[in-house]
Amino acid sequence: MKTRVIAYVWTVVAMAIAAIAVLYLQTPEVEFDYLKGSALLTLIGFVAASLAYRVQRSSLGETSFLPHLSALVLYPSWAVVALVGIACAAAEARRRKFGIKMVFNVAQLVLAAAVACLTYLILGGKPLAGADASFHALPHSTAVIAFGLVNSFAVAAAIGLAEGKNIIKTWYEGNAAGLVYDIVLIPFVYGFARAYHDWSVWGAAPLLTLVFGLKYTYQSKHQLETTNKELLELFVHTVEFRDPYTSGHSQRVSRYSRIIAKAVGLSSKEIARIEIAGMLHDVGKIHEIFGPILSKSGRLTPEERAIMELHPIKSAELVAKLSEFTDIIPAVRHHHENWDGTGYPDRLAGRDIPLGSRIIMFADTIDAMTTDRPYRKAMTEVDVRAELLKYKGAQFDPYICDALLASPEYHHIFVPADSSRSSLSFTQILDRARRPKTPAVA
Repeated sequence: MKTRVIAYVWTVVAMAIAAIAVLYLQTPEVEFDYLKGSALLTLIGFVAASLAYRVQRSSLGETSFLPHLSALVLYPSWAVVALVGIACAAAEARRRKFGIKMVFNVAQLVLAAAVACLTYLILGGKPLAGADASFHALPHSTAVIAFGLVNSFAVAAAIGLAEGKNIIKTWYEGNAAGLVYDIVLIPFVYGFARAYHDWSVWGAAPLLTLVFGLKYTYQSKHQLETTNKELLELFVHTVEFRDPYTSGHSQRVSRYSRIIAKAVGLSSKEIARIEIAGMLHDVGKIHEIFGPILSKSGRLTPEERAIMELHPIKSAELVAKLSEFTDIIPAVRHHHENWDGTGYPDRLAGRDIPLGSRIIMFADTIDAMTTDRPYRKAMTEVDVRAELLKYKGAQFDPYICDALLASPEYHHIFVPADSSRSSLSFTQILDRARRPKTPAVA
């Protein structure tokens, strides 16, 4: 693990301790009558953390931040922040997460909770456990948003340092949209705290029910998405078994398409769709008419080449059978169209070619150039740059070409996929902390 990442983790620890110390200096006394309700809500937070559901291969989602925030609103105190930290540590230990991972997860949550608590108090928020249980929009709203910002920035900084990415950009891509959910959750945070205030233990029952309900809902959703993705990859592998020179080709084209789309500056949603189109761009080769040609070792005849030029059409026809992917059909069909109109199957030119197709054209060609073939060795990064410049404006979109070659993302194409994954060692520290874009996930 990189030294700067370890230093960052301990910096977060120090900031969390300092934030609790500030809270303690403000009000060192503990109202134990107030603390009981917050302790119960924190216990529900522990249950939520223990029921974490998988949202990615290396990250988990959970609903614990909702009861934790309700506990802080009920009684904003250093003691409650400490209880939140203890609950988080217990959940980490229960999942057998120890060492630096546990330290970071606990510290960043304690820091976010302490900042939210301080924000609530500074803006005039009162303990709901006391006499005044009314909703005060400014302290309640700002505290929830402060928690979300600190939590997400702490995680984004960890990812940025571990993977050498811009921290602000990393935060924006992964969490900007999540602020909408933070705003939506403001009344829920108050509502659960008020429910306990009004109905004691029975008021906590709806929150516990919500924790279990969201856990199983999102877990089922993730399992379905994972199964669909694995079936898709299995299908693509089946297609590639017919051509010994394209093993892993679709996976690489998908990866390169993602990198290029990112270099061009597309949104996360657009990048994801182009990545899928890159994965499926050659699925039409499973058609029986291509079998004899794909297994042929020598040069293709003009007739055979004409048949092979039908594969984008066949790929688009297969993709069209999947209702979820209708939007990527044009990107799949036209990935062999050249910028100057000399490509196939429809001889589109310039901006008439779908943007996704133009990006996949780069990815597809780069993979061909960087793969060993019987008649030549794989090209180097410098050689590929020269080829892209040579055919800029003829085969390739000149604007995408310039953007790609000027971007630091270009180098990532030539870093083996396994190496890029190894840089995620610290990302796995974020198993609990990294938040997907769902309404109640921390």
